[in-house]
Amino acid sequence: MREKRRRVRWFHYTVEDAKAAQAELDELAEQGWELEEAGLFTATFRRAERPRPCWVEPARWTSIRRRDTDARADYLALCGEAGWELLGEDGGLFYFKAKEGANPAPIQTDEGVEWEDVWKKTLSSQAWSLLYIAVYWAVWAVGRYIWDLPRLWELFLSNGAMLAQLLLLLWLGLTVFLGLRVVFYRKQCRRAAAEGEPFPVPRRGAARFRGAWPLVCGVLIAATALCILLAADDGRTYDVDGYTGYTTESRSVLGDYFEYRRFSEAEGDLWVERVDCRVSWLAGMVCEDFQAAEGDGRRLRQLHFHGVASLQEAELGFDRAWIYSDGEYSGLILRDGNQVARIEGSQLDLTGAETLGDIRDWLSGAP
Repeated sequence: MREKRRRVRWFHYTVEDAKAAQAELDELAEQGWELEEAGLFTATFRRAERPRPCWVEPARWTSIRRRDTDARADYLALCGEAGWELLGEDGGLFYFKAKEGANPAPIQTDEGVEWEDVWKKTLSSQAWSLLYIAVYWAVWAVGRYIWDLPRLWELFLSNGAMLAQLLLLLWLGLTVFLGLRVVFYRKQCRRAAAEGEPFPVPRRGAARFRGAWPLVCGVLIAATALCILLAADDGRTYDVDGYTGYTTESRSVLGDYFEYRRFSEAEGDLWVERVDCRVSWLAGMVCEDFQAAEGDGRRLRQLHFHGVASLQEAELGFDRAWIYSDGEYSGLILRDGNQVARIEGSQLDLTGAETLGDIRDWLSGAP
């Protein structure tokens, strides 16, 4: 059987895992494989009787400023004089290979100098880059929530929306974890340099995961976008026969939602919302939000046809109930077990015995 002369394998490391990349190259060299080309996420190796040694270190002077460009050129020229040629640059790492027939000494031989010249600033920049992304998106999400004032509980009434939330939280958590990991690794390298010991070599499996992080992010983003698209179909809206209005229904593992809205000059406007929760904390969240909305002028302008109303608690045969009115429109918010409802409209008497009986029958007929 003919011996394989070339092989392509996964080979993509981040800046903080340069030592793991170096360890893998050294191991492959002992097995007779020489690095030929470093690609985007893979590397090509070829069989060699005497593989030329390679050296990996964080790429420096990556900006396009003239000062950095000149320093980079001078550094690479110095490495060339020492017998090293730049094979490629990928993932923020320089990949050097010894020139043909040369046996150069390692580029960095003193841990203290290597720490001060290479790793100290590099690891700090990498940690801040990861943490900045996490903090930025967290602040952006909170800011958008405060600005838009969404009904947060609605996210729990859509399976797609809940899955999207979990994926976003996973992405955020992993980003924070990777950033903190760089911070801790930086401390280990600083301690090793101070004690004159070799820098610690990260575990290969963990290093490969960090190298695959751009692909992981792509998968998470694609999966989140798909969940959001699927969530758009969770709520079904139907026109109301004979009226200008609609009904909307949605279901999730945590609860069911029903909305009915009618606009009629003859019979009066009517807006009904009911949430049948399967957990008490969600019912409490919905009930509190219904109450808070009636006292928030900004939210009332978005969803209601009346001004700020004052709620009055009433004994109407439910666990808890509140009534309100602004003259033209009257409303009722109630909670009975894990069922929460809001009924609001014009030309309504929501405290009459017949109306309350109809509401109880309506609640008891919920799925």
